[in-house]
Amino acid sequence: MANNFIAKLIAWFSNNYPNLKKSMQNCEHGEGDINPYHIEGDCWSHTMMVCKVAEIKQYEPIVQVAALLHDIGKPASRKINSKNNHVQFFGHEELSANIAKPILKQLVAEGYIVQEELSYIHDLIKYHGLVYKKSKKELKEKFKEEFFNHLMDLNVCDNLGRFTQKY
Repeated sequence: MANNFIAKLIAWFSNNYPNLKKSMQNCEHGEGDINPYHIEGDCWSHTMMVCKVAEIKQYEPIVQVAALLHDIGKPASRKINSKNNHVQFFGHEELSANIAKPILKQLVAEGYIVQEELSYIHDLIKYHGLVYKKSKKELKEKFKEEFFNHLMDLNVCDNLGRFTQKY
């Protein structure tokens, strides 16, 4: 794995998807009051922190790609919950995975990933939220060991790639 894979990937994404990057920069995790799980603010800042953790921990490139794309659906799914006045992103995982499909195809075409990794990374993005909803035991039963391990790697990045008042 090249030491600067994630840096090249982020630069590539920024050059090829400037509008998506801008929508993430403009997508705040909070509204008025700070979201206690994301006091770093916007989705782009969180994503950059997640990518940095993936780089520092030297996770495989498939996890690094998933780290970059795991929340790209947040801007389109952002809603204010009228019951508690909190910002929420229901269904952002599947939306992120769907938005990622053409991006992943372009990453294959440009040699960042291979075709066999496309659906695997798509599924990492799609299922990254299950870690907060299901027990590790349930996830181990649902997924093959390798996928489960990569999902846990992505979860470590997602958890450490934020400033929070809750941990």
